[in-house]
Amino acid sequence: MFPAICRGRALDSCLLAAGLALSACASTGPGAPPSLLPAAMPTPGFAAASQVNVPRRRAVPAAARPRARVDSAALERAVTKRLAHRPLSMALARRMRYPELADRVASAVIYEAGRARISPSVLAAVLVIENARFDTSAVSTEGAIGLMQVMPMHVGNYRCLSGDLLNVEANICHGTRLLHNHLRRTRSMEAALRRYNGCVRGRNTPRCQRYPGRVLRTASRLRREILITSAKLEGTAGSETTSSLLSSLPPDIDPDSATTPGNEPAQCDSFLGCLKHRWSRVK
Repeated sequence: MFPAICRGRALDSCLLAAGLALSACASTGPGAPPSLLPAAMPTPGFAAASQVNVPRRRAVPAAARPRARVDSAALERAVTKRLAHRPLSMALARRMRYPELADRVASAVIYEAGRARISPSVLAAVLVIENARFDTSAVSTEGAIGLMQVMPMHVGNYRCLSGDLLNVEANICHGTRLLHNHLRRTRSMEAALRRYNGCVRGRNTPRCQRYPGRVLRTASRLRREILITSAKLEGTAGSETTSSLLSSLPPDIDPDSATTPGNEPAQCDSFLGCLKHRWSRVK
C-alpha cells in the first residue's frame, strides 16, 4: 500500500508542476498584466516615455549660423596685387565726372598706399571726405590745397617728387606721408585721422571728433565696392575665393551715401580752424 501512495503523490506533484508551467506560458502572451511580465521586458509605453524625456537636437538653419570672420583688408591687398588700381578707379569713377581723373587718382593712391603700408580704401576715403568734388585746385579757408587738403607748410618734408600741391600725384604723396607720420606716432588710425584733420586737443568741435568715423565708414564702403568690382572683372573662374568671401562681409553701414557726394570738404584743418568753424556754426 505504501508504494501506491508514493506513486499517487508523485503523480500529483508532476501534474502540479505541469499546471504551473502551462500557467506561466499563458501569462506571457497578449493581454497579460504588467506584474506577471518578465523583468527584462519593457512595459508598454516605456519607449514613448523615454522619447519624451530625452531632448532632441534641433537642426540649426544656415541663416542662423555665425558667419566666418573674414580679413577684408588682406583680401583687398590680394585684389590690389592682382588688378592694381582698376577696381579703385571704377569705384572712384562713380563719384566724379571725369574717368581719366579717377584713373589717375586711383593709380597714385595705390602707389602711395603700398609705400606707406596703409589700406588703399582708407587713403581713398580720406581723399573723398576732404574733397568730395575732386577739385584739384580747391583751397580751403585755412589755406589747405588740393585733393587731400594739404597745408603748404608740409611741402618738402616728405621727399615727394614735386612740391606743387595742385599736382595730383604730389598732393596725394604729401597727404599720404602726413597720415603715415601721424600713424607712426600715435599707433592708432583713429588718432592719426584726428591729427590729420587738425583735432589735436580736446577743445575741438564734435564735428571734428567725428572725422575718423566718417573716414572709416567711407573706407568700408569703398573696400566693399573694390571687392565686388574685382569679382566682376576676374569672373567666376579667377575669383572663386573673392566671390565666396563677399557673402561673409558685413553690409554697408550707410549704403545710401555711397554714391552721392554728401561728404563735405573738411573745414577743420587746424586747431584755429576748428574754433572758427565752431563759432560760425553757433551763429
